[in-house]
Amino acid sequence: MPGGKPAVIEAEGNTLVPEPALEAAHRRVRMILCVGLGGMLLLMLAAGADAVRVLHGIREQGEFIRADALARTGTLVSIRTKLLLSDTFVRDYLLDPDENRSAEHSRELRRVWADLEHGLDAYTATPNANEAEMAARLRRKIERYWESISPTLTWSNRERRASGLAFYSSAVLPSRLSVLEITTEIDDAHSRQVADGESRMAAGFGNLRTEFLWMFVLSLGVATILAIGSAIYISRLEMETRRRYEQVAAARVEMGELSQRLVAAQEQERKSISRELHDEVGQSLNALLVDAGNLQKRIPESDAQSRELLNSIRRLADTSVNEIRDIALLLRPSMLDDLGLTAAIQWQAREVSRRTGLAVKVSAEAVADDLPEGPSICLYRIAQEALQNVTRHAQAKTVQIELKQILNRLVLRVQDDGIGFDAENVRGLGTVGMEERLRQFGGLLRVTSEPGAGTAIVAEVPLPPPGALAGS
Repeated sequence: MPGGKPAVIEAEGNTLVPEPALEAAHRRVRMILCVGLGGMLLLMLAAGADAVRVLHGIREQGEFIRADALARTGTLVSIRTKLLLSDTFVRDYLLDPDENRSAEHSRELRRVWADLEHGLDAYTATPNANEAEMAARLRRKIERYWESISPTLTWSNRERRASGLAFYSSAVLPSRLSVLEITTEIDDAHSRQVADGESRMAAGFGNLRTEFLWMFVLSLGVATILAIGSAIYISRLEMETRRRYEQVAAARVEMGELSQRLVAAQEQERKSISRELHDEVGQSLNALLVDAGNLQKRIPESDAQSRELLNSIRRLADTSVNEIRDIALLLRPSMLDDLGLTAAIQWQAREVSRRTGLAVKVSAEAVADDLPEGPSICLYRIAQEALQNVTRHAQAKTVQIELKQILNRLVLRVQDDGIGFDAENVRGLGTVGMEERLRQFGGLLRVTSEPGAGTAIVAEVPLPPPGALAGS
């Protein structure tokens, strides 16, 4: 499709699918996978962020509950302490006979009472309705307690000695006991509040576990869906790849069979052309030479110009006969069929040496004369191609050709001392042709070369067992 967009062949139907459409399909698949993975990661990140938020809230709530409980407990302890101090100062004030010390006790009592009222103001500012009601009861009882003892602060020394002990026993002690009972109730309420806070924290942790569980289940579901989708898609890709591989393998088999048929047809055509040149054209030229010789006898000696033209025709015909013979031998040497592979390779080596001046040495070891036609032609063409490459590219001076038969394998080695090349990165059409010929017979080709170190080509082809040759 010159000037158009590249296209690929679809797996089914051999229809052409535009390359942009295939690339768009791949992009959609990659986008789906990215969205699925990204969604799962975002879900996990959201779950982690929400868990951190809940944990932070639970920790703040727990710290607030503990701090508030400690502060209110401290305030309650301070109130209880102030009540005990006030009771002590009242008792000392009422029972101490020394008027100066009694006045000191009265001043300490007023100071402690002021602190007690300040603590009551802080304690009654509570958001808990039940605790606020108990705090109000505590305030009322403490106020009644203060109202019961405040008149004694104006008593004279004689009144305190006369009525102090009786007043303390009848008025102060009962009020103090009721106040202490209320503080005990409030302390119990604080304990319940702390327990309630701990239960709320436990409930928060339970909710967090539930959220984690749901988030885990959701993430697991998304991951499962993504994994199933990926598995299905990968299975489809695997099936598609298998179908394409089978098609490629079948195409390679077909190409191999086609190449084999083409090579066989080429060899048959070469054989036919060689025979035609040798039999038809060669015989015609030989007949021309015979007729020219007969004609020369009829031309008088005095006709020098006619004799010269006739000699030119005979020389041209003789040259044509030699050239046709060489072409016929190059196309298909008759000695390959008559004398065998070794003789054909030796003749090829002599011809290359004669034309190019290259020193070509051939050695053959234990090679049978009755080799199968297919492997013989294959190795002969490989030797011919290798010598042609040496004369064109190697700039070599000598070439060593070794032909040997090892059990049921025929091995050909062509070694030159030329400039060599990078065999790992350079691969010409000649090498591809050699490999294709050897592949038809299950053979192997090894090319070893380095720049400046010459080139070695080793071709191995298996031979059928003797029974198969006899049967064929």
